[in-house]
Amino acid sequence: MHWRLGRLRLGRLAAVCAVIVLCAPGTWLRSDPLTRLSEDITLRPIAPPAATEQPQWQVEGVWQLSGARGGKFGGYSALLAHDDGRLQTFADRGYRLSFSDPALVSDRAADGASGWRAQAAEQPNPSAAMAEDLWDIEAATRDPATGKYWLAYEYVHTIQRFTAAGEPDGLRALGPAFNWPINRGLEAMVRLADGRFLAIPEGRAEALIFDDDPVAGGAPQRIGFASPAPDYAVTDMTQLDDGRIVLLMRKVAWGFPPFSTLLAIGDPPQMDTNGGSGAWSAHITLRLDGVVPRENYEGMAARGLDDGRYQIWLISDDNIAAIERTLLVKLILDPALEPAAQSAN
Repeated sequence: MHWRLGRLRLGRLAAVCAVIVLCAPGTWLRSDPLTRLSEDITLRPIAPPAATEQPQWQVEGVWQLSGARGGKFGGYSALLAHDDGRLQTFADRGYRLSFSDPALVSDRAADGASGWRAQAAEQPNPSAAMAEDLWDIEAATRDPATGKYWLAYEYVHTIQRFTAAGEPDGLRALGPAFNWPINRGLEAMVRLADGRFLAIPEGRAEALIFDDDPVAGGAPQRIGFASPAPDYAVTDMTQLDDGRIVLLMRKVAWGFPPFSTLLAIGDPPQMDTNGGSGAWSAHITLRLDGVVPRENYEGMAARGLDDGRYQIWLISDDNIAAIERTLLVKLILDPALEPAAQSAN
């Protein structure tokens, strides 16, 4: 989503706040040495591993990614975790960026290795006719069995499929049946382990369920979505190996940056034999304010570990604004430490 300062009515107050925050000492603004990852992208660790008030959640690290303004960097709104350990993020300007776990930089540096590289590139389009339309990427999901992945474009309400090699492999415009504003379309999408696709349009009390690959056709079923927190909207979601879905949720809030973020978790919606589902929801599992730096977090991905824990990755959309940042957050979720009696509302 494109957050414009004019819409947020921050004006001069935001500029004053920015100066105060950027000049103040603190955990999130340390001037650690930059680690060069590629010709024009740099990485800076800004928070060490830390516990949270929720025993099942740990912060493993927070990093700031920086790149040339006006280049193929920034505006990231979707995130994928690939089986080879690589992370891939997609921007709402049509670019993509691939990189590895930032923890490997310091680990390999200690071994005398050169570390890893981040690679930015344009997202390929299927045809010249669509080249100017397919740029506002807001959601991404993949099939771990085939490596294929799908992107959702907000302004044109379109879903595109790609091969494991990243080549366009099909396209579907959802059409006028979905009377969404151009900047309030699909914001989150996940391919479930059973082959269904779950999608949520921005800020709406509904979700879509496709029985199979949405590019292959078939009308989605609409179900109700009840936000577990007032005024929060889903910006991304991912499915864990145990079947549960983690929701990344954000609202505009007083402060700087003007965003408040939380994570919710719940079982996937189950359809009955008549195609109904009732309102689907989840429960709040972690409020991120005060846990990690406040930013406009829009992308999330999960990776299961051999010991039953999960890596949960978040990335923020800097809106191509000088006073916002591209932050990468690595969280660890340990289901063995979760409260025993949790149920979705």
